[in-house]
Amino acid sequence: MANFWEKAEEALKVAEWAYQNRYYNEAVSRSYFAALRAALALLEAIGFRATETKRIHFWVQSTFARECIHRRKLVPAHLAVVLSDLSELRVRADYLPEPVSQTIARRALKQAQEFLEAVQRRLQAK
Repeated sequence: MANFWEKAEEALKVAEWAYQNRYYNEAVSRSYFAALRAALALLEAIGFRATETKRIHFWVQSTFARECIHRRKLVPAHLAVVLSDLSELRVRADYLPEPVSQTIARRALKQAQEFLEAVQRRLQAK
């Protein structure tokens, strides 16, 4: 758990730095990976671990929503869409020729910050 959480915090710090320095595509990309790694940390804390990496992004999104939100109610329900939203924004930032805007980057960063705060509260409660 500590490694995933540390990676989540590192990615969030890089996202914040990138946003502050107007690297909006990187801010979006790192925001997604911060949230993904936070989700992995919480999933690991409740006994779930990915067994393969081929479809890990899909596995994390679906397992996190099912286990951490709907079944166990570990984090607020409105966070159920954050991973998929950030994933979609990351694809735009990483794979489309048009750069993402400051507004999009700010939204992604705020979503990631809120997501990590919710996961951290739950991890500290354990």
